[in-house]
Amino acid sequence: MLKVNSDAVAQQLDEFVRMALTQSIVIEKPQQPTVVMLSLDEYQRLQALDDAYLLACARQANKEGYIDHDREIRQRLAAAMNERRLSRNRESAVRPGIADAGHATEAAPAEHR
Repeated sequence: MLKVNSDAVAQQLDEFVRMALTQSIVIEKPQQPTVVMLSLDEYQRLQALDDAYLLACARQANKEGYIDHDREIRQRLAAAMNERRLSRNRESAVRPGIADAGHATEAAPAEHR
């Protein structure tokens, strides 16, 4: 894979198009990859691979059953809310001792007045 500066591509586009027929070219803006130039044949090959993968996923979902997105979201939300509730319960179980000590400290000066 060839890496080139976008300015070079702008100046010699025909040459880089010809080169892209045999290899992928990464076009960079100042030290940051921005675009990949590749041949139409390579693009179509990658699209075919992507389509085959998505088809295989769809077939597997048909075979195993689809995930109900709304149900999945509800389950995750319920689990998160339950974990939050349990966390609060754990915190409140620890706080009464601390809170009682704090109230006793605050109450003592008031009684002495």
